[in-house]
Amino acid sequence: MTTETKEKGKEGSKATTKILLLMSIGFIIDVGQALIVYNAGKGAEAKALGTTYKWKLPGGKELMKTAGLVLVTSVLTGLLVSAAEAMIIGKEKEQVTKA
Repeated sequence: MTTETKEKGKEGSKATTKILLLMSIGFIIDVGQALIVYNAGKGAEAKALGTTYKWKLPGGKELMKTAGLVLVTSVLTGLLVSAAEAMIIGKEKEQVTKA
């Protein structure tokens, strides 16, 4: 294995780690946001009906749907951020080359 191949492998590993980190952070934040929105909606619904509502986790299928949606948006966010970062880095390298 050449030094160049090893370096490319390290760069790929760093990129994968970065994407996974961004997706994980996004997932955690999005789950919190989803729970807030879920409970706000249920609270507004209860208020309209004249009943009280306590904050809670959604149950069963609703929880799985929410988690699936949050997972998809977290993956998309991670990929978009990674692509944007690659574009920015590419433009910076291009400017350095021209200088």
